[in-house]
Amino acid sequence: MDKAPDEAKEVYSHHGVIVKKLEKYNERESACSSSTFISFVSSGTLSVLEHNNDRWLLWVPEERNLSVESDPTEWEVVNTEKPKPPSINDEKLESRKIWINVKDLKSLQLRRNTNKMFFDLKDGTTFDVVFQHGDAQQFISSFRSFVILERSRRSRQKFYVKGCVNRELSKSFAELDLFGEQGNLVARFMKDLHDRPFETTLTAFSKLTGVVASGLSNTLRPDDEMVSQPSLQGDEYEVIPSTLDHPAMSLPPRPTIKRGDPLSVEEWMRHVQEDGSVIKVDTLLMTIFRGGIDPVLRYDVWKYLLNYIPYNCSQTEAAELRKKKIQEYQTLCQQWRSITPEQEDRFSLFKDRKSLISKDVNRTDRTIDYFAGDDNPNLESLNNILMSYMMYNFDLGYVQGMSDLLSPILMLMDNEHDAFWCFVGFMEKVMGNFMLEQTSMKEQLLQLACLLQILDPVLANYLNSHESGNLFFCFRWLLVLFKREFTNDDIMVIWEVLWTDLPCRNFHLLLCIAILETEREEIMANENGLSDILAHVNSLSMNIDREAILSKAEAMYMQLLSNAEQLPIMACVTLGLPVPPDPETGDHEEHLKLSNMTPSDDDEDAFEKAMSHTFL
Repeated sequence: MDKAPDEAKEVYSHHGVIVKKLEKYNERESACSSSTFISFVSSGTLSVLEHNNDRWLLWVPEERNLSVESDPTEWEVVNTEKPKPPSINDEKLESRKIWINVKDLKSLQLRRNTNKMFFDLKDGTTFDVVFQHGDAQQFISSFRSFVILERSRRSRQKFYVKGCVNRELSKSFAELDLFGEQGNLVARFMKDLHDRPFETTLTAFSKLTGVVASGLSNTLRPDDEMVSQPSLQGDEYEVIPSTLDHPAMSLPPRPTIKRGDPLSVEEWMRHVQEDGSVIKVDTLLMTIFRGGIDPVLRYDVWKYLLNYIPYNCSQTEAAELRKKKIQEYQTLCQQWRSITPEQEDRFSLFKDRKSLISKDVNRTDRTIDYFAGDDNPNLESLNNILMSYMMYNFDLGYVQGMSDLLSPILMLMDNEHDAFWCFVGFMEKVMGNFMLEQTSMKEQLLQLACLLQILDPVLANYLNSHESGNLFFCFRWLLVLFKREFTNDDIMVIWEVLWTDLPCRNFHLLLCIAILETEREEIMANENGLSDILAHVNSLSMNIDREAILSKAEAMYMQLLSNAEQLPIMACVTLGLPVPPDPETGDHEEHLKLSNMTPSDDDEDAFEKAMSHTFL
């Protein structure tokens, strides 16, 4: 029984709660062993206790016992008129208390009766819980203030416990204002929004500091010196190697990079053959990377960059492909439009996603003329494309942020079918950002921390010492690829540069570091902590020099490339550079394994252990 420390404070209580431990059962509510139950049970008070960032559930029985006059598998009739047994002494009362550490709580499951639910623990223990005053949903709503719950995709009555809410972190995310015009998402983090990935990242990201600390050290060259620092693991300290204080890596001077001119009509025509197919694609992509695309060409060139039209298609083949894609889009539209309101009532996932799309469409880029005003037909097109994508990729569905990625594409294409298939191509590139597990987002933050430690160790160490080493403030940048940080004209250039996949894998991470380095003095001024850093980063929106940042990011890559042999393995893998063989065995594969710092989804225990440093 993991009791809370004496300093823990009660932050919530619910009276009139019956809690019964099920030792053995086959199928709940129907096949419970009668030997599991006792003749008399007690009503009591269920409380949530809090100390630092830990939470406990405590149930304390009342002195009055209650007799159950029903099938032992249910809690139908509670008769309080039976004779009272003797009062419970302090020792007996203490022994009957039930303590549950939230860390040990696996899931909550509502039952058919609205005032009943199950508490499932990770060790297989189950508690049968009845709320005599109020329903179980009320408890769920209140409990969200203290823990992060993720609704099961298989059952809307089941909620997985993903960790404790970090009060300070919640405050920091509120200041970050991930989607300014869309309201405070911190509250949404705590809601049952399975189509929004943020509530899962809130738990996982709050533990990233430890992975960064241990991850960087594990990817150093074998002859690198490592520094150890204590990590609190349970009630003991465990030594985890860290390179946060490791001497800065010696890099050559950073070159000066000059951006090129946009891809012109004349240059584009030199790549288009008589039959309409595109040749010398590598040269074409390099031109786009160095200077972007002339706006008059974007309508055509984006279709190639986003894999809507293959480069080797002739003009005739491209026309046939486009005709086929238009028909496919129309079929998708018919599918979701044919669902009746009565069907929606029996198709809750579809209904929820449709409602979410409608809400997001009505607040996406409304300050831009193309989407401004009431009854704007372009909003209907935005809605149609997102609804069709939900049907096209129903496993992923719709996730907040997708509307931000679609709006510039729709503005450019100005028709639904072309915009839809370009959006499909874009989503193929960034789909990992919107997955419920958020593995991709966690991995990108790890990679970003690794690169920052190499390129600017002073700033990296400052952030680590000021509760910001986890780089939470880059979350919005990564999620929607800077859509909220640049003007519409600028983001089109940023995206088409990134779509070339040049000059390396994950070039967008170097853009993040270029922005951070540009703001380095401001970030480090006056010993700014997390709240001040978040506020400053948020103020950068629409105030970033696009060309300067692109030049600086490319210069960073050239600087790293010139010293690739000395880079940590994780940095090589992040940038797509060759990983050198292990100096002892000469084995590339074994050396490469050291760089895999993404915790396995099916090894939750190892994941939690690796993330032993919690962000407080």
